[in-house]
Amino acid sequence: MKADEDRIFLEDVGEIMMSRGGKDIWLVKGITQHEAFRGRSLPERIYVADFPGRGLGEEFLLNRQACGATKFLMIKEVGHEMIRLFERMFDGRVAQFVILWGGRPLDLLDANPPLRRNRLLDTTYIKLTRVEDDSVFRGWNIVESSFVGEWWQDETWIIMEECIASGQTLTYFIDEALQHHRPKKIFLFPVCASLEGLEGIYRICRDHGVELIPVFNGALIEVAEKGVSLPFTDLGLQPRTIVTHHFYQDLHDRYQGTPLCWVGDIGDSIYKPEEHLIETLSDMLAVGMDFDREDFSLWSPIVRSEQFLTQLETSHPEIFKQVAQFLKS
Repeated sequence: MKADEDRIFLEDVGEIMMSRGGKDIWLVKGITQHEAFRGRSLPERIYVADFPGRGLGEEFLLNRQACGATKFLMIKEVGHEMIRLFERMFDGRVAQFVILWGGRPLDLLDANPPLRRNRLLDTTYIKLTRVEDDSVFRGWNIVESSFVGEWWQDETWIIMEECIASGQTLTYFIDEALQHHRPKKIFLFPVCASLEGLEGIYRICRDHGVELIPVFNGALIEVAEKGVSLPFTDLGLQPRTIVTHHFYQDLHDRYQGTPLCWVGDIGDSIYKPEEHLIETLSDMLAVGMDFDREDFSLWSPIVRSEQFLTQLETSHPEIFKQVAQFLKS
């Protein structure tokens, strides 16, 4: 398969700074000097954790059909592996802020073995909620609905959020957080993230003199102007999404060269698996994927349950007609 000649690959803009345990750490420096990203507000240094050879990080991005406990554990393992690679860069005392519910799988209090054995990490849990508002950008506002912990006066903060799409949630949080304390470094370890979502976060950190260190899993993603299924932002294989050559081939094969969003709504995939699976099938139909080429044996057993099939037939009969033969076999 011939890759798009205009596509930018990680090999073009980054270099491998370290390889450990079968994982490569890429460093992308000065991405705004590239004509495709000129004028963007992005950090001078962005790291990408690459799990080559269909490693765990790539498996996560290639498994839109994963859901429930399986998806939760995938996020946990990928995120904790990424964090361990950068532990030596943490300054002084470390605090984590877990954004619920998305960041819950990344909670380092649940890491095994513990990240730091001498003491528990300073930890705060915060729930941010979207409130619909048609008069504002993207049609919602972010509000704080609960806060358990404190604004830790530590040198290093890790902000746990599993996915960064538009970045509104984290931008809201960091803007509030830096009014209480300015750590030396803020680390982000999302298992799926966009460059667009990073921009607002970076501007706030830059204005407050705080170093932002983003570590992405496998890809620097460009958000689509219009997603496959609104109102969710599409994080599919857009023209300016940056991956390695080998991962581009895997993505192209897995999603049949379509712009299907790799992860969908991650929160729904964990806590509302039936809705996530139906949305995935609906998106596959919308982008023109061939169901005959899909290996449904890799999907959650949920799709073969009588309850799911009844729900699918009732809510999306056009999809049911195309996939029932595969799910009932």
